[in-house]
Amino acid sequence: MTMKRLILVFLLFSGLIATRVEAQYDFKFGFEASPFISWMSTDKKPVKSDGTNLGFQIVMNGEYYIRERYAIKAGLGLSFRNGGNLLHTNGGAIFPDSDLSMPSLKDPLPPNTSVKYKLQYVEIPVAFRMRTQEFGYLRYFAELPMFIIGINSQARADLGVANGDNEDIGKDTPFMNLSWGVGAGAEYALTSTTSLVGGIFYNQGIADVTSDSNADQSKAVLKRLVFRMGVMF
Repeated sequence: MTMKRLILVFLLFSGLIATRVEAQYDFKFGFEASPFISWMSTDKKPVKSDGTNLGFQIVMNGEYYIRERYAIKAGLGLSFRNGGNLLHTNGGAIFPDSDLSMPSLKDPLPPNTSVKYKLQYVEIPVAFRMRTQEFGYLRYFAELPMFIIGINSQARADLGVANGDNEDIGKDTPFMNLSWGVGAGAEYALTSTTSLVGGIFYNQGIADVTSDSNADQSKAVLKRLVFRMGVMF
């Protein structure tokens, strides 16, 4: 999916949110622009977590309040540079199906090769949101459970060998990622209808974000610590 198409989908969703806001008083919408730290863990000892990525996400959210302090939350977002490093202690043919830039890169990688994964997703988060009463200009909130559907729009990797940076590994990366999460934070009222939002959230993958055809047959899940920053209207 090209960036132009991603932006078009994002803008169409924005229009639907705005239309809904005009029609429903207990519906709020907003934007988030949040940095995060991501890493990967596996279920096989020969493949080990070996580093983190610093990523960034932008999300448009809608909150439908079923009670004054309880809401169903859903959104649409773009998430960049998910992943981290995995150390492949046995080496091997890690990306046999991908269109790598040089044929030699499909040869088995040497033992103890650290591969940096850089994954991009179109994300659909859904959560149950609870918030406190207002204390001056502040409210505190928690979101749990949270579930995120991620559609892989780009997958690249630095293979840890000469001429192996920023390789396209899309054919060895699943199309979809599923994850769950929890988080909490605070919102500060600027006006009666506009608030600044900040919080810390943890996401953990449910599905494998690497292909099962890799050399070690390992399952790797994506984990993130998100520092949420946004505004709600």
